[in-house]
Amino acid sequence: DEPSMSCYAYREDPDRFVDIFNRTVEPVVGKCRLSTHLCFGNFKGHAVGYRRYAPMFPAFLNMRLDEIHVEMASREFAELELVTLIAQRRDVCVGIVDVKSYYIETVDDIVERVRRCVRLAPPDRLSFAPDCGLSQTARWAARQKLANMVAGVRAVREEL
Repeated sequence: DEPSMSCYAYREDPDRFVDIFNRTVEPVVGKCRLSTHLCFGNFKGHAVGYRRYAPMFPAFLNMRLDEIHVEMASREFAELELVTLIAQRRDVCVGIVDVKSYYIETVDDIVERVRRCVRLAPPDRLSFAPDCGLSQTARWAARQKLANMVAGVRAVREEL
């Protein structure tokens, strides 16, 4: 989870971020499963950076890792087609729960979101999570969001 890459890639050289990332993880590449969360930050419930992934890709596909986690729920699933691009070379963890909102996603909401993703990438390349960490989300809301997320993902898995 390195928000500097995601928040500032639009105004910096994304290849430079990739180089820094790759040099940082070099000692553990091939020794563990590596994933990064392309975070837009969460300061008092608000994003910090420019909330678009386009400036990062295709450069970020050259990061030496197994999975890229993208925030989609808080951005109304803008750029969801990026899932297809990432899945051609990496696993994709899709953020399907908005941690910056007190709207509790229903199981049906989650099912619809997962189905959209499965239409864009092979299921074995996909995993699902909240957009970001739940540290600033009230515990009661976090628990219900997570319970509904798990139930919705399970429902779609049973369909496949």
